[in-house]
Amino acid sequence: MESTERLCVLELYSGIGGMYYTLKSSVPAEVVAAVYVNTTANEIYKHNFPNTLLLPKTIEGMMLQDFDKLNFDVILMSPPCQPFTRDALLKTLREFDYSFQEFLISPTSLGIPNSRLRYFLIARRPPGSFSFPTSAEVVFCLDLF
Repeated sequence: MESTERLCVLELYSGIGGMYYTLKSSVPAEVVAAVYVNTTANEIYKHNFPNTLLLPKTIEGMMLQDFDKLNFDVILMSPPCQPFTRDALLKTLREFDYSFQEFLISPTSLGIPNSRLRYFLIARRPPGSFSFPTSAEVVFCLDLF
């Protein structure tokens, strides 16, 4: 991707748009659609990003064809902390043969003053791969980069 290109992003579990706000302040990006079921959070998201398509539903209620119509490069998401979310996501990534890597990282290691351990997952659609080796194990540091 050239530096002048904008990433087209699908935001799942969009909440009030905090992830989108952070993303757009760091790279050229546009959210083509945001998906979340919480009506209060959606009202705030719509206030923050009035020009973004907002789909008030669960991702489980979407078909593969719904995702294909959105024409996105990247999925950005902040799912709820329930364990089933991770398991269901990993199952889906494996079914569609995505490359992915899981991380458990404290924001302090990224220069953010919050010591709560956070789960991150990055995935890439085939035929692409990452510029670093992936592991089936969860990574606890960013030595890969």
